[in-house]
Amino acid sequence: MPEPPAHMMKTCEITLDTSEFESKLNRIDKVLMPEALRKGMGRAVMQLLNDAAMEIPTVPLLIGTLRGSGSAFVDNKYIGSSANPTGLGTPSTVACEVLRPDEVLGMAAFNTPYAARLHEHPEFKFTEPGSGGKYLEASLAFNSQVYMHIIADALKEAMV
Repeated sequence: MPEPPAHMMKTCEITLDTSEFESKLNRIDKVLMPEALRKGMGRAVMQLLNDAAMEIPTVPLLIGTLRGSGSAFVDNKYIGSSANPTGLGTPSTVACEVLRPDEVLGMAAFNTPYAARLHEHPEFKFTEPGSGGKYLEASLAFNSQVYMHIIADALKEAMV
């Protein structure tokens, strides 16, 4: 069938107001997802502290000061500390990492003068079997997929 002449064609105009949709999408992007990401990062960093204390190589333990000084931070905000059954050790509640825009930073740290030295020297002879250097690094490397799943689960929770 041939097309009718232009002067006989009808036009139809539809206008959609997408402002509410865009507002909700913006809230998801700018508020909900960053909050969920920080929540998931916090869970993952706390799991990292737990793993460093429980999985070989564990945080060296002589009397418990080092193990009791573990701290977790998300975006430089203190969120918790390692289990401390001995009551020894003082977790730090202050972090001073440089934050970049649009970045969520999770950090686990131990707050003793010798924490870094013991971490960086796995050749030291430790008294507790299974303890040793690289206790944070080893846990992070071995469990990185677990930590990513913890973060992903928090993001999924936010979308429900």
